[in-house]
Amino acid sequence: MSNRLPVLADIANSAHEYTAIALRAAAESAREAGEALLEAKALVPYGEWEAWLKGNFKGGSRTAQRYMRIAKRWPSITEKTSRVSYLSVNEALRLLEARDDLAEAQALQAEADALRHELDFLASAMEIANPEGLRFIIARSAEIHALAADIRSRSIREMARIAKELETAA
Repeated sequence: MSNRLPVLADIANSAHEYTAIALRAAAESAREAGEALLEAKALVPYGEWEAWLKGNFKGGSRTAQRYMRIAKRWPSITEKTSRVSYLSVNEALRLLEARDDLAEAQALQAEADALRHELDFLASAMEIANPEGLRFIIARSAEIHALAADIRSRSIREMARIAKELETAA
């Protein structure tokens, strides 16, 4: 066995520790920058934010938005993963996007459920409606069926995609 192996192990372990520190520092620095930018935005007069950013922030507008988003949602990021010490800025943003997408998919599902209830109501109203009312009910029922099918299909696809993303992020 080579005498060099213990030295190489020490080098690899030291580099690993520095990497963990750098990754944690990156995510926390993004949060800190975001907090400062959020406070600055509250102090800058309305309509002057972009000009202030150009003149005072070395990052671009998109970077500022990303940092502010991380700062606003930091508790949500840290509760989602136990490995904040290894979390990069992009991973933090992906966790937030997955949560936002999940909320959107759940909203689509709720909308589909509301349409189902409206269809049930229209079906019961058909029993007592006059001919003009029946035409309206039939037309509205067709619209609702088409909307509900589209929404349900989109929500199922979104929920499956999000579940997969959350599994890989955890």
